[in-house]
Amino acid sequence: MSKTQSENLFLDSYLKQDIPLHNYSVTIVIPCLNEEGNLERLLLNIEETFEQIGFSLPVLVVDDGSTDDSYKILNQMSEKCDYLSIIRHSERRGVTGVWKTALDNVQTDWIFWGQADLESDPRTDLPLLLEACVLGVDAVAGWRQKRFDGKIVASKLANTTCRLLFGLKIHDMNWIKLVRRDLLLTLPVKTITHRYLLAVLAAQGYKVTEVPTPWHPRYSGTTKFGKKRLLTSAIDFVKLWWWFQSEGRLANRDQKKRIDSVINYAGVVLQEKI
Repeated sequence: MSKTQSENLFLDSYLKQDIPLHNYSVTIVIPCLNEEGNLERLLLNIEETFEQIGFSLPVLVVDDGSTDDSYKILNQMSEKCDYLSIIRHSERRGVTGVWKTALDNVQTDWIFWGQADLESDPRTDLPLLLEACVLGVDAVAGWRQKRFDGKIVASKLANTTCRLLFGLKIHDMNWIKLVRRDLLLTLPVKTITHRYLLAVLAAQGYKVTEVPTPWHPRYSGTTKFGKKRLLTSAIDFVKLWWWFQSEGRLANRDQKKRIDSVINYAGVVLQEKI
């Protein structure tokens, strides 16, 4: 194979990976902890979403040690929903543990991180994030609008801090998101935690954008996050900052150089065609 053929194949692969709306290589990942009152409605909304966009996507629900009937309901629904896969943790591992399970089991180019509490409605949010993920974008975040969940002050503080220290340009990093899976595989998820994934990618030079999405009150059940979350978030941030200053800046560097090279090559090819 000639160098030109090799470059063209790599370019085609890159372009395909970078437009999830065109190649459908997206897995919807949903963390679940004691959400028995939400699951049937959630999956119904997902099916309506698929009808709306004209294609279906694989859905992975990770049951994080539920003690209610969540796992039973999911098994019943999986018999009717051929797109649905379930992984159950025998005990609670937290959201970061769910992310690790997803990265170990998902094979698609992109991961759409959803919610089981129905504060995010896939019928509006999935199409919005897919459409916002154009060529050159590495991650898209949903930005909650008209939010009334009692966590606004803490969320603004965390997002503002990350905008100042990591160069993050979005307003809501810890919500639904569409992210390139390959960029997460080399990152220490336990160190970064789910909260700061987008901040780290932004600091490494990847393009993270956002799109406004409507916020809805929780449909059923109660939130799993209390005041203790503020302390753990602060501790996680200190660990993250130390990691980033010592080695985090170099993580994904080779991947970034490779992608930049392909983008430059694509520009040359387009210029020649014009």
